[in-house]
Amino acid sequence: MSNSAEATNVVSAAKPFGLQLGAVGYAIANLAVIQFGSFVVWRIFVDPQVGMFKFYPQPFGAYLFWAILAIVFIGFNCGMYGFSSLSQPIGGIVATVATLVIGFAVPMLLIFGYGALDPAFSAKGYAGHGAAGLIVLIGFYGFGVVANSMDGWPWTDAGLKQPMSGIAQLFTGFFLTFIGYIVLIYPNMASWTAPDRVMMSLPTAIGWFYSVITVWLTTVLILDLWPYSMFRTRAGRAMAAFFGNIILGTGLYFILLALLKNVLIPADAVAKIGPAINLWPAQLGVWIVNVLLFWALCCGNTPTTLGPAANRAARFVITWGVGIAAFVVYMKWFAVSVLHEAEIVPGFGGDPLTWVDLLNLVLLIFVVYFGSYGLVKKSS
Repeated sequence: MSNSAEATNVVSAAKPFGLQLGAVGYAIANLAVIQFGSFVVWRIFVDPQVGMFKFYPQPFGAYLFWAILAIVFIGFNCGMYGFSSLSQPIGGIVATVATLVIGFAVPMLLIFGYGALDPAFSAKGYAGHGAAGLIVLIGFYGFGVVANSMDGWPWTDAGLKQPMSGIAQLFTGFFLTFIGYIVLIYPNMASWTAPDRVMMSLPTAIGWFYSVITVWLTTVLILDLWPYSMFRTRAGRAMAAFFGNIILGTGLYFILLALLKNVLIPADAVAKIGPAINLWPAQLGVWIVNVLLFWALCCGNTPTTLGPAANRAARFVITWGVGIAAFVVYMKWFAVSVLHEAEIVPGFGGDPLTWVDLLNLVLLIFVVYFGSYGLVKKSS
């Protein structure tokens, strides 16, 4: 074999599998796969009018939310340990199967096991599905913030490596999630409580805590962990991030609530929603979070060539602007006309938490588990 032929074979073998795309094409292709995959799942399992099974909003929601939390366990706390050593698409398939097993097994144990003892988790009327799903609201932050904003502290400083670091993070996340759920969520559903005996109403707890999540992912995904990065030690950054997200999230909750009441939601819809309007920062926040994830994972977190402050400001304006615009398009057209969700008032309707978390699930599976298999971003 000639040297030129050998060189050709080496180049051919080294060439990654998939469609070779520039940065813009790569992002668009990822978006198309995520939207198409999510829509197929919606049409089969969820769509309340034409779906094959019509599992809307429950029991689909509980299993959907737990599948997302399973991705946090596998992909972030445990760093894909054991799965990353497998070639694609086998690694992605095995990780997805593990995620679906966890996503179904845990809520089923809670609902059909523990639910026999506690009416709050009973399968009757899908009450338990709601209670189990809300664990994920707290757990998404409780487990996720340990993995990224806190960089695995204190276990990383103790010298732990995977898989022990991941196991330690899971124990920490469980503790944080348990405390948050018992304090914020469970008293609103337990049979022994009353409205005047809870820290905050369930809609307020959901809306406020999702505002904390929105701040957390904004800082860690597009702001380079700023302002917490100003702390020099890992412990300082970890503690500043954990409590800073809560403080800033509280301020964001009131900002989003005012924006929703006075700008984004029609007055007649605000009146019809009533006190449940306090939940709606979560409905807007989940769209912002979806764009944050997509921008960081599929768009290279552009821009990256400006100064640090300018990079962060540009990313913030782009992602939050697109997230708010997506919320408006969804509520005023897509939810009712395409997904067949119910109107709240004429020309305005839908429940973003279900559809957008489905987008987030498909996005994380395709990008984190499969590495956007079949799509290759050309190096600049």
